[in-house]
Amino acid sequence: MLLRLFVGLYAVLFLGFGAFVLINPDSLNKMIGAVAISRDGIYELRSNYGGVSLGIGLFCLAATIQTTLARPALFVLFVYTGGYALGRILAWPSEGAPSNTLLAYAVFEAVTAALSLTLLLSAAHRR
Repeated sequence: MLLRLFVGLYAVLFLGFGAFVLINPDSLNKMIGAVAISRDGIYELRSNYGGVSLGIGLFCLAATIQTTLARPALFVLFVYTGGYALGRILAWPSEGAPSNTLLAYAVFEAVTAALSLTLLLSAAHRR
């Protein structure tokens, strides 16, 4: 039950964020300063932030319906958010401290990765 609630929460978060960015990619300029200066740049914002988030959200939604997908959904959340958190941490020495918004993203991603991994390992031990 806990796994379904967890992936269900992330389904809502990722579907909402993905749809928002897909519809309004310029919102990323206001949130994090990601400016698309060409049509290809807008495609990248829509696909990398909007489309990928929608895909993960749909996968998490599927995991709330088909419980055999809960563990794979946790793994996807761990890898995706953990990769973002790792990238932000590794960028810090060369880029300096990020904005408060990106720092909040990093905390969200690191916490999500840690919780996903914890739940994934807990589910593996119960098998």
